[in-house]
Amino acid sequence: MFTRISRAGWAVAVTLALGLSACDSSTSGLTSHAKKKAMHVQQGNDPADRSPQDMVAAVSPSKAGPPVELKFELRESPEAGQPLDVDIAILPDAPAINRVYAKFQGGEGLELVDGGDLEAVEKPAQGTVIRHVVRLIPKEEGIFTVSATVAVDLADDSVTRTFAIPVIVGSGLADLTAKTEAVDAKSGTARALKPN
Repeated sequence: MFTRISRAGWAVAVTLALGLSACDSSTSGLTSHAKKKAMHVQQGNDPADRSPQDMVAAVSPSKAGPPVELKFELRESPEAGQPLDVDIAILPDAPAINRVYAKFQGGEGLELVDGGDLEAVEKPAQGTVIRHVVRLIPKEEGIFTVSATVAVDLADDSVTRTFAIPVIVGSGLADLTAKTEAVDAKSGTARALKPN
């Protein structure tokens, strides 16, 4: 059983995250693509057995990049002050990769306590699933971002790709809906409000 966020709610979350990107570059990877995917919270399954097809694709701001994809899933519903494990699956998609490694950083509001670095994986076969776990402690309720930088060494080049993993803590989405949209009584149009 999974906890899902409605498309409308997800759109509000992405809108706020994009608005905050001017203040915090760690949210710059969130785009409208994130609206298409619901965030999953896994319950009762061994992460090692979880199919990447059932996980959520992390958002990357670049359309072109190294032949690698990153997917994620939360093990529990995020709550302020409580440890949160995020299962990561990195999917190499080329036959000639020499090495893959990654670095994870918690954005504002998230303390990364374990799993900040993925050690280099040498010559991963195409179709391999590289598993990793990041442990976070959310500091407060709201919508935050974990950034991931994945580096891929090819035979004749080294390239990196950044990904954003959105994390909605507590009732952050309900609060966000109330704070980010107000109706202008005179014009009847909605306008975005800056978060406090």
